[in-house]
Amino acid sequence: MAVLSEDLDSTQRGDAWRVLAQAETAQQLYTAWLDVLCHALADARAGLVLLAQPDGSYAPVAALPAARDLSYLSDIATEALRQREGVVRHDELGHARLAYPLLTHGQLHGAVVLDLGAANAAALQHALRLTHWGAGWLVDLLHQQDLQRQLGRNRQGAFLLDTVLALMAERSLREAALALVNRLGRELACHQVQLGVPRRKTLRVLAVSHAAWFDERAGIVNLATQAMHEAFDQRQRIVWPAAADAAAHDAVVVQSAHRRYADEAGAAALCSLPLVGAGGVAGVLMLERDRAFDAEELAYLDTLGLGLAPVLELKREAEQGAAARAQRTARRWLGLASDSSHPALKLGLGLGVALLLLLALVPAPFRISSQALVEGSVQRAAVAPFEGYLREAPARAGDRVKAGQVLAMLDDKDLRLERVRWESELEVALQKEREGMAKGNRVDQSLAAAQANQARAQLDLVLGKLERVNVVAPFDGVVVKGDLSQQLGSPLEQGKVLFELAPLDTWRVILKVDERDIGHVKAGAPGELLLSSLPGKAWPFVVKKLTPIAVAEDGRNYFRVEAALDDSAPKLSPNMEGVAKVDAGRASLLWIWTRPLVDWLRLTWWRLMP
Repeated sequence: MAVLSEDLDSTQRGDAWRVLAQAETAQQLYTAWLDVLCHALADARAGLVLLAQPDGSYAPVAALPAARDLSYLSDIATEALRQREGVVRHDELGHARLAYPLLTHGQLHGAVVLDLGAANAAALQHALRLTHWGAGWLVDLLHQQDLQRQLGRNRQGAFLLDTVLALMAERSLREAALALVNRLGRELACHQVQLGVPRRKTLRVLAVSHAAWFDERAGIVNLATQAMHEAFDQRQRIVWPAAADAAAHDAVVVQSAHRRYADEAGAAALCSLPLVGAGGVAGVLMLERDRAFDAEELAYLDTLGLGLAPVLELKREAEQGAAARAQRTARRWLGLASDSSHPALKLGLGLGVALLLLLALVPAPFRISSQALVEGSVQRAAVAPFEGYLREAPARAGDRVKAGQVLAMLDDKDLRLERVRWESELEVALQKEREGMAKGNRVDQSLAAAQANQARAQLDLVLGKLERVNVVAPFDGVVVKGDLSQQLGSPLEQGKVLFELAPLDTWRVILKVDERDIGHVKAGAPGELLLSSLPGKAWPFVVKKLTPIAVAEDGRNYFRVEAALDDSAPKLSPNMEGVAKVDAGRASLLWIWTRPLVDWLRLTWWRLMP
């Protein structure tokens, strides 16, 4: 009986090794490996292999016996994974449990958990040794699988890059589409690949693999278009027939057109992939082949779709005209404005647009601002009546004077001497005239009379100058300009302006209006004046006269505009400055604020135009 038991164990171990050698899937491989390990440990009652999952958790990939609940091994498995070292524990019955982590170069892949039953110390050491050797083989297997997956991803990335470069090198969208379907057909072993591109609100088949020409009106092509429309309208990948584990998820996906096309074309497996780019669906790929698409291939197709959609969009945009591009841009901006993205930004933009509309539609007073200067309504100049020398100048700018008040006095010393001279000359001429009359000499009498008249005229001229030695104020007013206190004794030319005077009862405002604004200022327009010395109140005025002569000042041209203050104006002083605003009607605030910029742009455009 012992020989029969050993032969049976040997047969079972041989079957386990044969299953391990003939395993086709990872699940079969892990189960066969665990079966070999458990048969090598005759006392092992149960075994479990845990491997890391993409979400970071650890899940069982193999369990023996398969129908038994092995949850009681979770505690020792968690302890081994946490400590990253082998753990041995005994239960209350003395049965041994072993957990060994699958660890290489600091990377934890999972753990192997065994229920060794009533194992002695030697059996436990033997189990640790076999588990250590087997774990090394299993970790190496995992490394090889990772390497194969990495090589596969590298090959897929290289194919995607080569395909994108090949499509970019094609001259037209149709040539690029034909190159794409042929490449995908070879890469995924498809006997036919079709590409449909959007045309307004429908699709049209643009390229079919292994076919330089096809009839778009053919029935099979129309069925293919309808099938691609299902993916286009639902904007998701459609696989027919659907996988068993995806039946619940795909229950709401419409696949009727795919079923009709598969029945008509005799296709065993279909996959319609919408190529969704930034501007929407750039196209739909429909792949046909004789075997179903697995999960890795579908994930690969999703990656290809993300990389190929922008290329097709660029090719399509390159063949469109300016009007189509403008329409597409308008639709894109309209879509961005109507979707739910960036609510804060859209709220701010909406408020900005509303504010601009309010500024553009609501009228407001339009006024022209300018610098202002107060002057007297009449200004008189006090000038030097004749050539002479200044003796006194009691008046200065800013002094209030009365009519007839002396402003300045000229030196009259020479005039008095000249008066004495001409008085003597006159007396001599009169004496000669009387002598000629007494002698009856009519010639001497006439000559003396002429000399007397000349002396009398010169005397009257001197007396007139003596009367004008004092320069007096012509009216009650204020001295606006003139200060001769530092020029006493200096010579004066006849007609030289010594002082300027303005009356105290009437004033006028002189506005310096920029030449860009003068067109909006009209005679009779009202306005307001705010003085620098009296900033608390604005005083009304009315525009009286526009001087059609520009004056250059500080690099700008200004026009002189005269305005009259009303009777409510306060007591002013000449040369007071301030800011004046002239009413020019009503306009929108947006136009008022942007008018200088718009005028400058118009002038610049006119200057640059040929």
